[in-house]
This record gives sequence, C-alpha cells and structure tokens, in this order.
Amino acid sequence: MNKKLMLVSASLALSLLAGCSSYYRYHSEVKDDDLVEVSYEAVEQLLQNLKQPLPRGNLVVINSLVNVGDLGQSMPFGRIVSDQISSAMHQNGYRVMGMELPTEIFSKTEAGILELPTATKDALNNVHAHSLVIGTYAAGRKNVYVSLRIVEIATQNVISSTDYSIPMGPDARAMSLPPEPKQ
Repeated sequence: MNKKLMLVSASLALSLLAGCSSYYRYHSEVKDDDLVEVSYEAVEQLLQNLKQPLPRGNLVVINSLVNVGDLGQSMPFGRIVSDQISSAMHQNGYRVMGMELPTEIFSKTEAGILELPTATKDALNNVHAHSLVIGTYAAGRKNVYVSLRIVEIATQNVISSTDYSIPMGPDARAMSLPPEPKQ
C-alpha cells in the first residue's frame, strides 16, 4: 500500500512539475510591443526635440531604416518602421516622400566628414525637400535598438534625434533578423 501511495504521489509530483515548466516557458516568452504605437511615439519625440523649426507643410524625405551592422541592408523591420514614421509625419501635417530602397545617404569626404553627395543633395533640392529622416537599427538578444535623426538638407545638420528599443518578441525577431538558411 505504501509503495502504491508513493508511486501515485511521485507521478502526481512529476506531472505538476511538468505543468509548471510549460507554464513558466509560456509566461516568460517575450511579447512584442505595438510597433505602430512605438513608431508614432518616436515621431512625437522627434518633433518635440527639434532644435529649430520644421514648419508643417514642408516636404520630409523618409529613408528606410538600415541595419547598423550592414548599412546596405534593410530588413522588413526597417522598411515597416520607416513606413510608420512616414504615416506619423503625414498625420502631423508634413508632406512625405519615401526612399524605399536602402541607400547610403551620406558619403565620407577625404577628411572623413560625412556629407550628402552632390547628386543626392541636388535630387532632394529638385523636389524641394526640407529635411531627411534617417535611422538605423540593431537586433540584440532581448531588444531591437533604433536610432532616428532628422537632418536639414540645406545645412546637413541634425535638427532632432531620438533613440528607443523594443522587446525582441516573435514579430520583432522575424522582421529584424535574416531568415535562417533552409536545409
């Protein structure tokens, strides 16, 4: 009888422990933030941090956010965040134009100074763009880190900036990391 009671108790304890581990694994999984909400809040920060006026109605060019590890690479994360930034800027009264492909907006001079290449500056001036929103992101183990800047085209000065991070939930992971190679 004692053996039977001990066996039942051990089985019950094991099933309870197994249930606890799946409960812990399920509840400890990182959840995604609402990326749309975070992007709109980032634009609000950019507009609040302006060091000089950016009159509503001006054309602002939004470049796709690029991976800080490879400035020529933009994953779905960088493209969707730049689209959300475009929407938020538009809703704040700015005209927006997107640069859909990842491009190296700035080039280094012989002195090592970053500047807009003449062809890029001319193209932006031809459409009467006032400012350029640029940004980078880096996928870490637990977060995706984002850095945004508004650059005045005429002076090439940063007139606003903000940085933020979002948890590396399943959506952020899928959009910010390269796909696993198929085997």
